[in-house]
Amino acid sequence: MKYKLETIPVWDAFKEDTECPICYLEEKAEERYLNFYLGSSVMNPETRVQVNQRGFCPDHFSGLLSMRSNHGLGLMTHTHLEKRMELLSPFLKNLRTEASRVAGKGALIKPRKLSAAISELEKHLSGLEESCMICDRIEYTLKRYTFTIVHLWKTEGEFREFFRNSRGFCYHHLPGLIAMAEEVLSPGKLGEFIEDVTALIESGNERLEKEILWFTQKFDSQNFDKPWGTSEDAHYRTIQKLTGRSNRKIKK
Repeated sequence: MKYKLETIPVWDAFKEDTECPICYLEEKAEERYLNFYLGSSVMNPETRVQVNQRGFCPDHFSGLLSMRSNHGLGLMTHTHLEKRMELLSPFLKNLRTEASRVAGKGALIKPRKLSAAISELEKHLSGLEESCMICDRIEYTLKRYTFTIVHLWKTEGEFREFFRNSRGFCYHHLPGLIAMAEEVLSPGKLGEFIEDVTALIESGNERLEKEILWFTQKFDSQNFDKPWGTSEDAHYRTIQKLTGRSNRKIKK
């Protein structure tokens, strides 16, 4: 699959010197798409049709609410609700029909058709929660970014040095980065890339372990007056390294 290069945002992310530049890129992409769906796209018929069909996950509905664009969000959720009602109607009708057949009969065993209707409704509702326009767009955007990271590592010596001197990547984004490298690099280059990545992860883990240890020791009274060094926010950065900032919404 061909991916568009996104060199400027990738360079910017590595210059931020974060625990995971892909987390930074994901956070910026999420902000961009939240603004997009509450901007002029609200009145775009094609976008509204897509939103009506797919909607947003609970996390991104909460993100849209936090943007305080009540009119735009109201317009979008109104037509989305109408579409959901339309899609839900046959499942409710089927469930009601099967429930009416057994109501008041005192059956000891739940009828097979009623169980099937309940299962179909549960499956439909669960599928709706898993569907999200913003998640889909972020996922595709991150593939472009990881492709760009691998491409720059392969073609630009200056970027490779930035890469090797970075803080590495979180555990959440690491598999996608390695999978992209496996997709686009030759076996020899893939071996070099993985050597660089594993070295970053090991050095980053050692650094963070020392920082989070000193963070915990600072709460001992004998250490109150000693300097924090780089450990004052070690708990935030350690959780980001373990889970991914955008994946768990880690905020200071």
